[in-house]
Parts: sequence; structure tokens; C-alpha cells
Amino acid sequence: MPHLRLLKTSLTVAVAVGLLASWNGGSIAQAHPGQKNIQMASQEKAAASVAGTANEAPAPGSEQVLAMAAPAPVVVAPAMPASGTQVAGATEQKATAKPKSPWAFPVPDPVEPSGPVKRIVIDPGHGGTNEGAVGVAGIHEKYLTLQVALLLADKLRREMPDVEIILTRDRDTTISLVDRIERANELQADLFLSLHFNSSKNPDAVGFESFWSGDYWRADLEKAGVEVTDELAAERTRLGALGYRLADGFNRAMRHRFDVLDRGVKPGDFTVLTRAKVPAVVLEMAFLSHADEGISTTQPKQMAKLVDAIAEAIRNYAPLPTP
Repeated sequence: MPHLRLLKTSLTVAVAVGLLASWNGGSIAQAHPGQKNIQMASQEKAAASVAGTANEAPAPGSEQVLAMAAPAPVVVAPAMPASGTQVAGATEQKATAKPKSPWAFPVPDPVEPSGPVKRIVIDPGHGGTNEGAVGVAGIHEKYLTLQVALLLADKLRREMPDVEIILTRDRDTTISLVDRIERANELQADLFLSLHFNSSKNPDAVGFESFWSGDYWRADLEKAGVEVTDELAAERTRLGALGYRLADGFNRAMRHRFDVLDRGVKPGDFTVLTRAKVPAVVLEMAFLSHADEGISTTQPKQMAKLVDAIAEAIRNYAPLPTP
């Protein structure tokens, strides 16, 4: 009915305005007391943090290759539950060490990085028309991955000033998987981290997991008609082992911060891994579909703990450059 549709539209607009106001003035800005709102921080640093700029936003539905205009726009997203708000079914996760994953997955021979980490590419999963999962809190995955990426970039720049930090996106824009990893390849990044949140039809699914390339790169190269020489195989195997090193470090750091299931470090047949010419990982940080985890993950304290775990994994991966 026309009147009913009009009423629903009006309510939707009103709710969106209220959520945006809450987002900009609420929980995320409190994740690091004394700091500016992270969207404002992103504006100040976007030009330096992202390689490649563009003056125009992409047309709806189109893909944009890491195009970041300066200044960076404010992220428009549903509001996260305010800090201190009690949400039904939500409890804060305890920082107690959990045992390693009960499942067994392939483990590569250990490899040491060839030098210090000087350049890191952080990839907030999804974005634009690719919204990702929708959590029990009603927030799309693309917004949460972006918030974690912005917080992580800010932390790394403060604590690792000699390391170049690059984001594949600092706004809600569509970027293809190939463009994400090819950018890291072109920059010869020392690390590529693709950030994600999980979802499942099983409402009891919970925990974190990480992925490295395993041996999936071989089929990808063969499908592309690339001859897999011994030299190429040795290099891809080395990169995969380095990815495993970082992913395993992430899981270790998470086990000491969250009292949830460690689902393991797994080989993953993902484009951003199989086409990587740099050490690369995919990090699935929590299940948005879980009644408890899907809410607590949106809280500032929990998100800060996620960022701390990733930063710890990076610090333990290899020495940092000396000034």
C-alpha cells in the first residue's frame, strides 16, 4: 500500500540518521581514549596511506582499483551498540589462554623472513556492492572490517613509524579480489593481511581462524597456463610458509585474548592467497552470526583487542626496520 510504503521509508531514513550520528559520536571513537574519531584520522592520512588516487567515486556496481580520493569520506554505516550498553545474549569474552585448535591441518616447514618488515598492505574485506556477512547486530561485515583496518593502521603507524602502512580501501568502495592482491604484488609488500569476519548457518559456530595459501597456488598457475618450474614452486612454497608463520602468530595472539574456539590455521583456496607473490593471510576474526560473539565483536574494547592481536602477530613475525 502506498501509505504503508511511505511510512516504512520515513522510518528507515530516521533510523539511518540516528545510527550514523551514533556511529560518528559513539563507540568506535572511544576505542582509543584521547584520539580523534578514526574517520577523521583517516581523512588526515588517506593520501599518504593508500597508493593510487582518484578524483571520482565509482559508478554504482562498478569496480574501482584501490582508488582513494583525498580527503577520505566518512564511513556511513549502521551504528554499533554503544559502549557499556547491555545487549541481550552478549557477554564480554575473557582474556584466558585457550588450547590450540582440536583439528589437524597441514603445517609447512618453518621459514625465516629474509629481512625486516618495511611495507604492509592491509585489506579490509568486502566493500561497496560486496557487503559480506550481516551480523546478528544488523551490521554488514564490510563496515566492521574497515573499522578494524583503520584502527590497525593507526596503531601500526604510531608504534611502527618506520613501516609503510597501506590500505586497499579506506572507504566503502568496491574493489575486486584480483586488484587487491595485485596491488600488494606491485608494491612488493612484506606482508598482506586480508581482514574478514565469519558467518554460518549454524548459530552455534564460534571462534577465529586464519588461512594461508597451502598448495592451492599450483592449480591457479596451471589453470592460467603458467609452467610451474622448480624455481617457481620453491618460491611459492616459501611465501606460503611465511604466510603460515604470520597466521599462526595471529592465532596464538588471539588465544591469549579471547576465551573462544581456535579453529586453526588452514590452507585456503582464495584468490588473494593463490595469486599472492608476497606473504599473505586471510584472517577470520569472529562469527557475526553467533548471538554472543556477533554482538561483543562490535564493542570498542573487543575491537581494540582484535587490533592488538594482529599487531602482536606482526611484531613477532620479523624484526622491524631500525631508524
